[in-house]
Amino acid sequence: MAAKERVMQVLRGEQARRIRFTVPTKTAGAVTINRVSFETVAAAIQAGKIKVTPQPTFRAGVGAEYHGWAITGASSGELLIPPIFGREQEGLVAHECTHAFFDLTKSGIGAPEEEAICYVVDALYFRMTGLTTQRWNNEPHATAKAVADGLLRQYAKGDVPVPTVGEKEWLGLVLAVMLNPTYLFPAPGSTQTPAGLFGGVLGGPTSYSHDG
Repeated sequence: MAAKERVMQVLRGEQARRIRFTVPTKTAGAVTINRVSFETVAAAIQAGKIKVTPQPTFRAGVGAEYHGWAITGASSGELLIPPIFGREQEGLVAHECTHAFFDLTKSGIGAPEEEAICYVVDALYFRMTGLTTQRWNNEPHATAKAVADGLLRQYAKGDVPVPTVGEKEWLGLVLAVMLNPTYLFPAPGSTQTPAGLFGGVLGGPTSYSHDG
């Protein structure tokens, strides 16, 4: 199956349809992620607004990437994905497609909170598909797992259609993102790490490109 069709399969699959939560962000207010979020990205890919590009390797700490700037052949951005062999790669695709959603909707959310939301998405995906914890127990995944477990408990109770992540748990996950080396230090050839603790220092960016 071609990479584009495989991504669409993830976005319109059972797990993406089940994922739903709200987080109390400081930069964009209450943000909700649900099946509509993933369908928005799927529709953009189908329409050619987002280009899907297979890439065999990534830098350390990175499993896939979304670039929010327009490139040749796409008006919104580019999704770089590894070969999708199973649940681990599927979850990483769901993570990056959440970035694409924020780009498509021109969100004003700050980079650390955006990353934290994406980690909640992949943690829910991993938990729903039964991926062995040992395969994704590094940070910020470990902190995101605790958040996802709390959401899954709320799903099981069924008290509210879309559960909200607790403020304490949310702030803990955002901090875990900001302190993670992947976001704390620049990638080779880059001087910007907006999701890290030093994002915005010396006038640098505090959010990712969200130009729709």
